Amino acid sequence: MKSFFFLVLTGCFAVFSSWAQPYPNKPIRLISGPGPDIAARLMANQLSPKWGQQIIPETLAAASGKVAAETVLKAKADGYTLLNATSSFQISHALGIHGVDIVNELTPVIMTNVLPFILVVPAQAPFKNVAELIAKAKSSPQSLNYASGGNGTLPHLAAETFKSLAKVDFIHVPFKTADQAALSVASGQVEMMFTSYPVVKGLVESGKLKILATTAAKRLEVLPDVPAMVELGFTEFSFISWTCIFAPIATPPTVLSKIQADVRLALNSEELKKQYRQLGFELPSEEHMDDKLLSFLKKDAQKLNAILKSSQVKID
Repeated sequence: MKSFFFLVLTGCFAVFSSWAQPYPNKPIRLISGPGPDIAARLMANQLSPKWGQQIIPETLAAASGKVAAETVLKAKADGYTLLNATSSFQISHALGIHGVDIVNELTPVIMTNVLPFILVVPAQAPFKNVAELIAKAKSSPQSLNYASGGNGTLPHLAAETFKSLAKVDFIHVPFKTADQAALSVASGQVEMMFTSYPVVKGLVESGKLKILATTAAKRLEVLPDVPAMVELGFTEFSFISWTCIFAPIATPPTVLSKIQADVRLALNSEELKKQYRQLGFELPSEEHMDDKLLSFLKKDAQKLNAILKSSQVKID
């Protein structure tokens, strides 16, 4: 009998000891989908050595991110299964592609980067700035076209936002990829497009495209001579893609705090900052962090929903 109780106590002690071990004490799954997982891999490279645990970036692209989100929704709320999500999740949900509302069904933990967009035109375009572009569009309604990498993409919605705020009308020309869209603008087949800087960096440096403005809240570090739309009178035109880590609801606050604190440290590392500059990523600002994060994500969802509704976007 004594040996039985000894075994029970030993088992209980072992369970208690495993609970008492600080987070993390085993590998972590960091799941992305459907978009690129580069942000997850960069963050994994920063955190794995610090935590002494393997962080496994995993892409589950099926069903426009539904599989990735549902995997995290169904996971144990212990911080060992996390979601690396982008703004595209919001669009897919708003368009009814899937029914997972990550902002309300998961816990936003911390934003890891933002990706602003830029407005580019052919290098030989007659308009030298945004004001001249708008003047041309107003003098000849529906005479200008804009390209995108597809219906319902964030650059497409950025262009629709610009149309609404500038009170002009452009014709949308969707392509299968952002690279194809960029080449169409560089060749002069299409007059302009909103895109991310990494997509067109080579075309800009080779003199085939010129940049008129950025959709960030301020000028980009990588493009200090390019004005932000907010500088040009479009005070409501701050339009970015974001990447955020989400955890299952009921994940312990101590675990969330650990992730937040160590991601913040990673964001301050010179190595990660250099990698971000190469990719066109920007660091999150204070409006994207801590107790302001959930409010930002909800407002962003409302903004995207409104744009999708007003522009009547449909997925091919």
